[in-house]
Amino acid sequence: MAKETLGKTVKQLKQERTLAKSAFTKQANYLSKAANEMIKGELQEEFSKLSSLARHVSDANDDYGAGLLTEVGTEEDEEVKLNKHQQAELEKTMEECDMRLGDIREAVQANLWSRYGKEEVDFAIQEAEKACDRAQASPITAINRDGYELQLERARKLIHDATVSLKDWEKWIPHDQTADLKGRLKDLRIFGSNLEARRAEFLTAQKIAEEKRRGPDQQPQPTAVPQPVVRIKPTSLPKFTGIRRNFHRWKRDWESLQKQGEPSGSVEVKKFQLLDSVDERICRDLGLSTYNSAEDILRVLQNRYGNKPTIALEIIEDSRGKNL
Repeated sequence: MAKETLGKTVKQLKQERTLAKSAFTKQANYLSKAANEMIKGELQEEFSKLSSLARHVSDANDDYGAGLLTEVGTEEDEEVKLNKHQQAELEKTMEECDMRLGDIREAVQANLWSRYGKEEVDFAIQEAEKACDRAQASPITAINRDGYELQLERARKLIHDATVSLKDWEKWIPHDQTADLKGRLKDLRIFGSNLEARRAEFLTAQKIAEEKRRGPDQQPQPTAVPQPVVRIKPTSLPKFTGIRRNFHRWKRDWESLQKQGEPSGSVEVKKFQLLDSVDERICRDLGLSTYNSAEDILRVLQNRYGNKPTIALEIIEDSRGKNL
């Protein structure tokens, strides 16, 4: 049955899974031993390889499970399901893989963040804060206007650099430090907005100085009244909390909102919006921020929560429990 349906026998599918698990374990052992001696680029590259091998284990495990299912049901009306031993063995394979991937990720994170990321992000934010302080301290006079513009431009650049630095390192920041760093960046952006608004005071000082030079007989030119900006509150994204039976509805709603809101958005924007739509515990347990795109993340979530036979069995078992 498996040969006819999947092109391979159950034995072949199990062998492929064994090879995938072996390659994953070998890479995990290598990273575990050598992480402390690797430099930044090596750590990122080797962990990326490990993540790819973990996906291969997941795919091979699913294929093996599908092969087992083809050997179970033979009649059209017969309910197709694996026995408890087979189902437990499939789940154990993924639990062990996910646990090992999480352990290695913590080791890589500890090295990357303590040796490289923390210093880089702290420096970027501190430099932006200093630039904002210098601009804020500039006296509001007509003669200082050009100098203030230069200071403001530098502050803008350093705030942007700090934002990029935090984004680049976000997936490697320890959970207990994330809120503090994001809070500092938020304060920086507010500071920058206040500095932008302060430009009006320099313009006013310059106009007063020009009027004094022109004399009382010359009337100043009328200034344009700024138009109010209307901000539309964005639609909140649906949140997936790990309940299997809600997975496909959540995925459909999320993809629908994506098409409506930003059909041509960048890969990074789409990825971060998807991460915001998934419970933080799930993101942390599955290491979702380590994947390169929203498509990769959706595939991982599909493998873990989107198996329709499993969802159907849960609903049936739940209904039976309520009827008892």
